[in-house]
Amino acid sequence: MPRTAMSEDPRVRRLEHATQRLTDAEKEFQDALIDLLTHGPRGAQAAATRITGMNRDTLRRRHRDHEVRESRESREKQDRAADAA
Repeated sequence: MPRTAMSEDPRVRRLEHATQRLTDAEKEFQDALIDLLTHGPRGAQAAATRITGMNRDTLRRRHRDHEVRESRESREKQDRAADAA
């Protein structure tokens, strides 16, 4: 994006940067959607990798960590409720 005299304002630079990131994200989303529609389930994995930048093992590990965290928080909540009763 060509710099103008006005783009020296930090707010304008942040807006330009955010707009560029949004444009890049929209393109990645469109590419991922095409992968999904073109290749079915295999495309779903490619789409997830394309969107998140993580491979299948990393995505699985992250999902498992999230489930463990939710389970722990649920148990803690139940323990607090039992202690309060």
